[in-house]
Amino acid sequence: MILDTVDEKKKGVHTRYLILLIIFIVTAVNYADRATLSIAGTEVAKELQLSAVSMGYIFSAFGWAYLLMQIPGGWLLDKFGSKKVYTYSLFFWSLFTFLQGFVDMFPLAWAGISMFFMRFMLGFSEAPSFPANARIVAAWFPTKERGTASAIFNSAQYFSLALFSP
Repeated sequence: MILDTVDEKKKGVHTRYLILLIIFIVTAVNYADRATLSIAGTEVAKELQLSAVSMGYIFSAFGWAYLLMQIPGGWLLDKFGSKKVYTYSLFFWSLFTFLQGFVDMFPLAWAGISMFFMRFMLGFSEAPSFPANARIVAAWFPTKERGTASAIFNSAQYFSLALFSP
C-alpha cells in the first residue's frame, strides 16, 4: 500500500513537471511569435512600403488586442477550462503568425491593413496564455511549489528573447 502511494506521488511529480516543460516550450514559442516582427520590422516596412507611422500602428496592434482580451480570456478559461482554451489559442496564434508571411500577396494598399489585422489577431489569440499558465500551475502544483513553477514558465519569455533575437 505505501509503495503504491509513493509510486503515485512520483508519477504525479513527473507528470506535473512534464506539464511545466510543455508550458515552458509553448511560452517560448509564444514570445518568439511576438518578437519576430520586431526583428524583421525594418525589412517588412521596406518590402511593404509602410511608413514609420504605419509600422507604429502595426506594432501597437498586438498590445491593444492583448490588453482587450485579458479579462475575457480569463473568463473563457474559467468557463471552458485551460486545455480547450489553450488549444484554440495556440492554434489561432500560430495561424495568424503564419499568415503574416503572406501579406505581401495583397496589393500594397492592403498590405498594411492586413499586417495590422494579423498582429491584432495574434495579440487577441495569445492573451489567454499567461492566465492559462497560472491556472495550470495552480491545478497541478501544491501551494509550496507554485512560486518556483511560475518562475520557470515565466523565464521562458526571456529564454525566447535570448534564443531568437539577433
